[in-house]
Amino acid sequence: MKIMPRDIQVMRWIHEQKFMTERQIRQVFWKGISQNSREDYKRLSELEKAGYLKRSKQNIYRYVLYMVSAKGIRQLRAYGYDQGLGEIRDVDYSLYRHDTAVTDLRILFHGLGYPEWISERVVSKRNDLRRLPDAMIYHQGHYLAIELEFSQKSKKRYQRIFYDYELDAQMHAVVYVVDSKELVERIIKAAGICKKVLFTTFQEIQDQKLDTLLKDSNGTFTLKEFLGGKLIYGG
Repeated sequence: MKIMPRDIQVMRWIHEQKFMTERQIRQVFWKGISQNSREDYKRLSELEKAGYLKRSKQNIYRYVLYMVSAKGIRQLRAYGYDQGLGEIRDVDYSLYRHDTAVTDLRILFHGLGYPEWISERVVSKRNDLRRLPDAMIYHQGHYLAIELEFSQKSKKRYQRIFYDYELDAQMHAVVYVVDSKELVERIIKAAGICKKVLFTTFQEIQDQKLDTLLKDSNGTFTLKEFLGGKLIYGG
């Protein structure tokens, strides 16, 4: 089997994100093909048959969950894309919803023209951060942390998290993406006067994209305004 440049990028994304569904892979690498086309599935099946990809062994969800095999990692290493990351044995289903949503956010930002995404697995290799976010985006010389929150923590724990981000000179700002507007309101109170932390909901960012309203204790502005450099946080 001849490995093509797209195959390498497919495996790189899957490896960095732990796993991906066919739908997610299709959104990025087969964007624009007809709805009835099975071109993506055929190629993924070929990569699986050749031993570069593997599926989750547990069929709890209706989606096929693709991971990169040891053979696939060796191929990534040959191209300089393995990032020093080990093989995922299987999907951790306790984190399935969270991890799937994080990948959806990566796809969204990639589609908006912000491809410099650093996944949690890659971020974990660093030792210069006070806290490891779910992902980071490198943009205009700054690091933007992405945190995805589907369940509420205690006020004290949030305050510790926000304090760490506030003191982290490496982190320019933090976008907290949460499950509901009600949770946004509760967490904002815990954030207090923190300047770096901005809030929105997962549904809002999926629906509104660059028009997403980011909120902090001082007011609201759009994601487009923030990424465009209109508002500079954290110095």
